[in-house]
Amino acid sequence: MGNHQVNMNASEHGLFWSQYINDTLSICVFKYFLKHVKDEQIRGVLEFALGLAEGHVVKVKQFLKAENEPIPAGFTDEDVTVGAPPLFTDTYMIVYVHIMAIHGMTRYSGGIAGCLREDYIKYISECIKETMELYEKTSKILLEKGIISKPPVLNNKAKVDFIDKQSFMTGWFGDRRPINAIEISGTYLNIQKTVGKMVLELGFGQVARSKKVRDYMDRGRKVCQKQYERLSQMLKEDNLHVPTTFETEVTDSTVPPFSDKLMLYHVTTLLSSAVGYYGEALSMSQRRDFSAAYMKMIAEIGILAEDGMNLLIENGWMEQPPTATDHDSLSKRK
Repeated sequence: MGNHQVNMNASEHGLFWSQYINDTLSICVFKYFLKHVKDEQIRGVLEFALGLAEGHVVKVKQFLKAENEPIPAGFTDEDVTVGAPPLFTDTYMIVYVHIMAIHGMTRYSGGIAGCLREDYIKYISECIKETMELYEKTSKILLEKGIISKPPVLNNKAKVDFIDKQSFMTGWFGDRRPINAIEISGTYLNIQKTVGKMVLELGFGQVARSKKVRDYMDRGRKVCQKQYERLSQMLKEDNLHVPTTFETEVTDSTVPPFSDKLMLYHVTTLLSSAVGYYGEALSMSQRRDFSAAYMKMIAEIGILAEDGMNLLIENGWMEQPPTATDHDSLSKRK
């Protein structure tokens, strides 16, 4: 069967819809960053990232038009004031792109599993490759400039061994075993992402026009700060270093570079995605106290994300994703 005879399935449609929304948001952020960035190396990465986002938007439009599907509203030039004073330093700009590249790789590698059409698979494969290149570029700069803390190095060179006691799972009482490499991986990644959100919440809370949005950002930052401390403790217990925070990379500007809609949507979706990252770390944790901590954080962040969605809906800012036909409503129409 030729590709032209295969309709876009719901998984593919959802992936492209989300990509369009997220990349139109990224275009707004990268254009603003490019107006203010001073470091030429970081500028080069921002230009590369902007080019990727703009290319994705063009391609997704083509896919949707070919299926006679509506193009999402997404975000536009109306959602960004490029000339607003800088809200973040160059340092945070490169940290931000690095974290967004991690999100992109996760989203595309998960999304490709729902793609069946050859042209869609080829396109998403290319997106994965591009995003990996972006991740590589940001990692290189972060390491060269000493901006990012590398994950802890384990100095224990003991021989290969097998677990012989059920106490390996213990976490609340008695002697707790040290954190293992798999648990460190999940903890470190979640600290990195939490640190990234805290900076956005601080900056956005400083410039948002709506008091409700400002209050939400403040509440979000406090929740993320508490979770940062909880995650950090998992490493500190075994004398492992913790990734640095970047709240000092927020300037004193109170002029909003973005619409409240963009800022609220951005933070809310990052909080929602944190549920998935915490869930993955939970699945890899083999100490009960770590599992309990992740379950608690999932509940806290889930409530916060839901409240953000409700605030978006209340303001008429939440665009509805493609939805299945409501046959019940159709059958009840007068």
